[in-house]
Amino acid sequence: MTIFYTAILLAITGVVLLMLFFMIRKNGVYDKLNAMFVMNTNIVFLILVRGLIDGRIDMYIDIALSYSILGFVTTVILAKFIGGRR
Repeated sequence: MTIFYTAILLAITGVVLLMLFFMIRKNGVYDKLNAMFVMNTNIVFLILVRGLIDGRIDMYIDIALSYSILGFVTTVILAKFIGGRR
């Protein structure tokens, strides 16, 4: 089962790298933000799969929740900054 989780880990890492490449190549602010938000979600999945591999899923769930809350706060702040004062 560890080989299966490692394959999932590598696939999600590939998606994160693809989103990083997409974020660098695109010109629009909204495209870059969307790529960043997708990367944040995939990194949460990476953390959880890593927890499944280590067998300490309870510790990694706490870390993933903290990271996702930080990503949500960043999303709200960036949306407010880009959206302007309306």
